[in-house]
Amino acid sequence: MTRFKLPLRLALIIAGGLVIAQMLMTAAYFTDRRLNGEGVAGSMATQVGALAQLLDRLPEPDRALALDAVSGPGFRARIAPQPETGETKRPPLLERVPLLERLIRAQLGKNDPREVTVVLDTAFGGRWIPMMLSWPARELRMTVGLADGRFLLVRARGELTARLFGVPVGLVAGLLGIAVALATVLAVRRETRPISELSAALDRFGTSLEPQRVEPRGAPDVRRLAETFDAMQRRIVELVRNRSLVLGAMSHDLATYVTRLRLRIALLPEGPQTARAQRDLEEMQALLADTLDFARGSFTGRDGASTDFAALVAEECAGREAEGAPVHFSAPSVPCRVAAAPSALKRLAANLIGNAIAYGGRADVSLMRDGDAVDLVVEDRGPGVPEAERERVFEPFYRLDASRSRETGGAGLGLTIVRQITDSIGGTVGIADRPGGGARVTARLPLVAD
Repeated sequence: MTRFKLPLRLALIIAGGLVIAQMLMTAAYFTDRRLNGEGVAGSMATQVGALAQLLDRLPEPDRALALDAVSGPGFRARIAPQPETGETKRPPLLERVPLLERLIRAQLGKNDPREVTVVLDTAFGGRWIPMMLSWPARELRMTVGLADGRFLLVRARGELTARLFGVPVGLVAGLLGIAVALATVLAVRRETRPISELSAALDRFGTSLEPQRVEPRGAPDVRRLAETFDAMQRRIVELVRNRSLVLGAMSHDLATYVTRLRLRIALLPEGPQTARAQRDLEEMQALLADTLDFARGSFTGRDGASTDFAALVAEECAGREAEGAPVHFSAPSVPCRVAAAPSALKRLAANLIGNAIAYGGRADVSLMRDGDAVDLVVEDRGPGVPEAERERVFEPFYRLDASRSRETGGAGLGLTIVRQITDSIGGTVGIADRPGGGARVTARLPLVAD
């Protein structure tokens, strides 16, 4: 089965709509002419027959007034000494109209012997168009004999305004055009709907890294796009999972060796070198934990859970205060529920608060609702972050302090994990200057609809 590409399909839909509108208008107009043509012809015959009878009764001076009264742009009448056309000799482009002749004779009376001739100018429209369909658009030439031997000559073009079922054709065409345009819009929307669905699936996949099934349908290029998207999803998920498995396996194996080293150090005599070796092992173990969290971070985010973010941050701050860390917390009295796993939100808050304490000596934490989002603002009193470095600090293993010592901050994965979490749930995170000195980190998260 041949399938056209999307641009050609849209062009065919629009062109087809226009053709259908034209065909419907033409069919309806011709049908109306066929059904109502005799009635229009009867009205014209009555008018011409009555005018001939009226002229027979009027004196000569009043005839000119009567002719002026009935004449107009589509109907012209005059009196002439000779008929305009004859029975045997007529131009080749004139066609007799017996129906109108009979109707005019009926108006005059069956026994009226006067001459009645009606011809249709076939120069417009062609002979193949039936007379009852086309005569209102062409010129009728009618000749009726008068009692004084002269002739009434009438030229008429049917109705002054073309109508369809009693309604002006322009109005009918406009309404039909609107209907066809609406149908065309619906057809185009049907063709482009798979693209909208694909865009929505791509957005969901970008935040959850869970494969989104997209049914291939529509134009061939859209089908191929959907199939390619499905294959791309599988490859990306497989790559991320493999990365997580590799890093997890490495962290697990290294943790085993760290445990062995810790046991061996415990068997050594105590001394300065032993204590330093113990601290090195602790830093190594913390680095491995951060690396494993970073590897698993791609799968954090929306999992169907709904968490009271305000209560979770309050709990984290209370735990820090219990450990003696200088933390100040303020939050709105209403719940702030976020559609994310509690473990991911807890890690986000812990990393931001821990950074503020490590680099600035204290953490001022606040939650502020802003419409359908909540802002977690963490401020410190440290040296701040240079503007040129504010995006780079979110890169994996990047630190303003080049050392990897836990005493000066760690491996440089804390803010990277924070951004992973915010991105996965449709939020944002950024760094600015705190008024009075220090850094202000703001994480904006979408709230669950109340």
